[in-house]
Formats: sequence, C-alpha cells, structure tokens
Amino acid sequence: MPAPPTKIPSVTIDADLVTDSMAARLCISLVGHVLFLKSQVPFPVMQMARMPGGDTTSRAAKKRQELLNSFDTLASHLNTTFTALSTAFAHHNGMKGARGSGRAYLAVVLGPTPGSAKCRVMVGLDALEAKVWGERDDCSGEVEDDNEKSDNKDESDSDNDNDGEADSNEGGDSDSSDRSGDEETTSEAESDESSQAPSPPPSRTPSPSSSPAPPPHLLPPTYAQELEALRTAERLLSRTLASACGENDGQGMASEMAPTQTHIVLRAPRKFMHPAWVPRQTLSSAFDALLDQFLEESGERPTRDDVKKKGRKVEGVWIRSRQRLTEDSEMISSEEIPEEDEMIWWTWDGRLLGFADW
Repeated sequence: MPAPPTKIPSVTIDADLVTDSMAARLCISLVGHVLFLKSQVPFPVMQMARMPGGDTTSRAAKKRQELLNSFDTLASHLNTTFTALSTAFAHHNGMKGARGSGRAYLAVVLGPTPGSAKCRVMVGLDALEAKVWGERDDCSGEVEDDNEKSDNKDESDSDNDNDGEADSNEGGDSDSSDRSGDEETTSEAESDESSQAPSPPPSRTPSPSSSPAPPPHLLPPTYAQELEALRTAERLLSRTLASACGENDGQGMASEMAPTQTHIVLRAPRKFMHPAWVPRQTLSSAFDALLDQFLEESGERPTRDDVKKKGRKVEGVWIRSRQRLTEDSEMISSEEIPEEDEMIWWTWDGRLLGFADW
C-alpha cells in the first residue's frame, strides 16, 4: 500500500549530507519567505535590500532599515550557528545517526513572545552533517599512516642492527669454511650450467597485484561549485514553497497577519554553545508538542488519535538529502544519555519587527 501523502512539503537536495553552510543558507531563505507570505513585509526581503533608499528619515524607512539590519545579523549568526550545532552533534554521545549525521529543527515564530505565538513554521533538517569545526577529513588517516611508517622503520632498524651483530660474531668462524666450500661451489655451478636448458624470455604482462589499490581521496568542492550548489538548493526551496502555496485553494503558507515580532527558535543539545542563542527551558513543553505534531503531519511518526491536538495547524517544510534518516536519531530515553546531550529549545537573542508602511 503506498504511503499517504503528507501535508508538509519536502525539499531534497543533491547531496549525501546537509552541510552547515547549506543549512544556514536555506534557513535564512525560508525566514525571508515566511516574512513575506505572512504579510510582515510589503515586498520580499531580498527585493527590499536592492531598492533605492529614498528618504531615510521617514518612519517607514527607519523600520525598513531596522528589519534589513536584523535580517543581515540573523544570516551571519546562522552561518556560525549550524557550524556549532554540527560540532555538538559530532560530540553527541546519544546520537545514532548513520555516517555522522543527525536531525535539526528550527522554528520561525510570529507573535509578541515565542510562548504566545500567532503562527509557528517549523523546518526540519534531515541528515545534518556532524563534524567537528576545523577538523580535516583526512587528518586521522594521515596520522595513522605516519605512525605505521614510523613503527615499521623502527622495527627494520632494529632488525638490521641485530643482523649486523650476528654477522660480526659469525664472521671469524666462517672464514675457514668459506675457503673450503668455494671450490665445491665452483665445480657444482659449472656442472649445473651445462645441464640446464635455456630459460624462456620473461613475460611482459604484469602480474596482478595481490592487494587492491587504495581508493583515491575525494577532493572537496571548489568555492564556485559550492556556491552553485547553494543557489540550486535555494531555487528548489523557492519552487517548493510556491507549489505549496498553490495548494489548499491558493492559500498554503500564505496568510494575512498584522505586523508583529518574529522569533527564531532552535532545538539543540545542552552542550551547544553560541553567544547569540539563549536556552529556554520553559518552552520545552509547547515546542515539543509542536514537534510531535510536525512529525505526525510529515508521516515520520504514526498519528495518535487518542491525543487531542491543541492550537493551530502545523506549518513547515522538510530539507532532506539523499541519505535520509528513517527515524529520529535523538529519540532516546533520558536515562541513556548524559544531561549535557539532552535536547532543549534555544531562542535567538535578536528580533525581526514587521511593518506594513511603505
């Protein structure tokens, strides 16, 4: 039986893992789309940034410039945020994701406070790469090879020293036997040469190697290739959101809302460290329930009919890679993981204030 269609749109990028730079680029793009679709800005954010300034002393111009400055700050913070989150995932003792990856969740919350939100849009990042910041992929292999080479060199040096000592001790005893054995060896060699037939010429076909050649190291993508991949993924996200808006009688994620504050909430372990994010333990109950509803609407978790859903409908989008995680890798009981690996919710210390004047 085919799986039922989900209510949450999904974007699948052409990569095995979602890197920190890819996650930051797509999340800031999603925030810009949400601001426009929820009527928090009169024009798309990137279009407003390219518009001429005009009168910079008016109230509308000041609000516009304040939002653009906050949006630029958020974009800068998200770049380092997902780098820090990827490092925290790499040290996450309770994570069971394959090939060093995990799931991350970020919520765009519209309302006076994150707890009293009028609208919440969740984005799920599947197979976010877990990698320690500043660590090269080939460092461990090179270190092991160097250690093996040094050990082999030490062993060969010690063997050569032992052989030299043995040769010096046996040199005096073998002089007399060498003289007597030379005549016998010469006569035997002459008789062997006369009896042996001519040997065939050596084959020019190389013999197959007993051990396969080591796989070549994959070169990291160039800056131009990485930039092109980011642009392609960003265009795919825009098309997916546009298609979602065409559904449900043209509504989708778009809705008319009065200008209000926009908050950014992130799910990360307690050991996560970033100066722009503040842990909010009091939000755990509300946002854990939102996450459960998001996973149910996405088909990631079976729907529980006995649980009464509270609040408005869940909205959001999935960002996936080719290596899809089939289960939530952080769904582990609290007794099995240390306290520092417990997943909690964090809020960004900045704010995005919407406006309608122009």
